[in-house]
Amino acid sequence: MQHMKILKDHGLKATPQRLCVLKLLSEHTHPNIDELYEEMRDIFPSISLATVYKNLNTLIEKGVVVEVANYGQKSKFDIYHSPHIHVICENCGKVYDYHNDISKIEDYKEMLEKALNNTLSKLSIVATIPDCECCR
Repeated sequence: MQHMKILKDHGLKATPQRLCVLKLLSEHTHPNIDELYEEMRDIFPSISLATVYKNLNTLIEKGVVVEVANYGQKSKFDIYHSPHIHVICENCGKVYDYHNDISKIEDYKEMLEKALNNTLSKLSIVATIPDCECCR
């Protein structure tokens, strides 16, 4: 199973809760903590919100999951499969993955890192998206 391998490759035990988080993140595009918690409670009725946070934080620390800051709304979460940029609709907060040629964006990220004298772990873009499916 792919999720078990991901956890093992990152030095994590494949607990039922971690596997569930990864499964839900695979099935739902960028859910927030409440959406994850609601879905997990259907599978694990006695699970606490603290347990969901604990598992998410562990997965984030190990680089398996990324937290997408969603300005004015709750953060959303995504499995980190490959380098990509998160583009956030400034009107509704929907998060889109941008996988196309990101080399220029990576160059810009490097320039920012040098200018700020800091390492950027992630880069998100907030934009007006005319064809946003949630704003129609």
